[in-house]
Amino acid sequence: QVAHLARQMESQVVTSHVSSGYAYTMRGSKNIALPGMTTDSEDDSPTQKSRKSFDELSRGGSAPQNGFGQSLLDAGIGSKLVSSLSRPRLESSQSARLKASKKRFGSSSKLEIMALLEEWEEPDIKTNAASKASIKDILQFRQAVSLMSDLYPFTPAFGPAKTRPMCVESSEELFLRLQRGTSNTSPLLPFETLSEIAYDGDGTLIRDKVKALIKLFRPDRKGFLTKLDFVSSIDNVYKDVRLFRASLSNASSIDDSFESIINLVFYVAAVIIILLIMGFQMWEPILSFSAFFFSFSFMFGPASSKYFEGILLIFIRRPYDIGDKIALSDPADDTSAGGSSTWFVEKVSLFTTTVRFATTNEVATYSNGSLARLRVINAKRSPKAIIYVYMKFGSDVSFQMIKVYQTAIENFVKSRPREWTQLNGFRATRVEMELNFVEYVIVATHREMWQNVGPILQSKADLDSFSLEVSKKLNLRYQNPPKPVHLSLTKGKKADESGGESYGQSEIQQVADLFGDADE
Repeated sequence: QVAHLARQMESQVVTSHVSSGYAYTMRGSKNIALPGMTTDSEDDSPTQKSRKSFDELSRGGSAPQNGFGQSLLDAGIGSKLVSSLSRPRLESSQSARLKASKKRFGSSSKLEIMALLEEWEEPDIKTNAASKASIKDILQFRQAVSLMSDLYPFTPAFGPAKTRPMCVESSEELFLRLQRGTSNTSPLLPFETLSEIAYDGDGTLIRDKVKALIKLFRPDRKGFLTKLDFVSSIDNVYKDVRLFRASLSNASSIDDSFESIINLVFYVAAVIIILLIMGFQMWEPILSFSAFFFSFSFMFGPASSKYFEGILLIFIRRPYDIGDKIALSDPADDTSAGGSSTWFVEKVSLFTTTVRFATTNEVATYSNGSLARLRVINAKRSPKAIIYVYMKFGSDVSFQMIKVYQTAIENFVKSRPREWTQLNGFRATRVEMELNFVEYVIVATHREMWQNVGPILQSKADLDSFSLEVSKKLNLRYQNPPKPVHLSLTKGKKADESGGESYGQSEIQQVADLFGDADE
């Protein structure tokens, strides 16, 4: 089976000259599947098993071949989605490559370059936050905030969503209503149904709204959504709305505390100015009080400095908000490549920050001044998580079998667009000829940020398990070479070359007699 798989792999590899080396890409005509294993979305991983058992997916229905619909395909939406979820492949023949290149790029060289470049998503360009807000914007913001605490935050057409169970129930009912409005009988919802809200009154498709829907619901490569995917997407929006509402409430309390400090300073200065205008001699009492206060300044100096640093941290830096996961470390130390231990931010005041350890739910309180000089890693504001998986293969493994292994990992990642963004790399990191192994690393980008660490760890566990099973199937497991061991018995006790002591046969026999007595 392995030999047949290697020959099948070699027949599907296209070799192209790139500068001074070779680039290997897979043809798109066939899908390579390992014997006894699957690399598509219907695998045996725990996550996919739960999804299939929940939604009872059956592909035997009368579902259309593509869930984007002809109107979206004509607008180029479906092709753009597929290209964003998987790296473009070279066509199976020279004529097909030329035809596709003329249609998309105009030359075959551009197509090959795009196929070999890594995947990349356009960044979100945000508007200037320092721009002035009009009265209309302020009133609209106040109205939007008031609707967040309403029984129907997503309008009455969606249903009640005051709490998370109510939101999940309304999401399920909405999915069933949308599914009944389609002509297919499968339990999947085509993305074409959701895209109907992306048309304006004149029937023109709003591409930005379609892209926003794609980023929100993340349909599969054929344009379909399961019930679990639909509900989980809406649940993420619900959690973001609740966290945003909590952040606004906490920011209001901080502003009130800061306002009380400003009012105190203002009233003291106003009283002094009024007394000076009325003719009272205030300078002598002020100077005497200053001299008295200066004698105790050594007691309040460090505390005042940290207090001022904490105020600057909260009002100027703003490194975190309510609900964010943060990790604190010394700026001089490097962080771990596998992620840092994080704390949930539960409450932020003008003086302290209350956090909860994500692993054990232990609650702690930091003074804001003590956090000013630390490195604050914010998992909510960090980009998508990058996962590293290390594998060891024997140095006698052929390059063709390594390519078979790499292709299986690529198919595994590409078939899960809701979990993985792309496979960043598969390369050798260590070559140890004396120990007879070569270490490879699998680098992949997850859809989630480290804020939502649960799905990241589950996806990493699935990738680890799949990598191990592929290595077993291809017989790529590495075994440590046997190490020579020298055993000798000497009479008497003497010092060895290293300065230690070696024991003779009599001492060893005494130890054996002790164990013998214990057995009796």
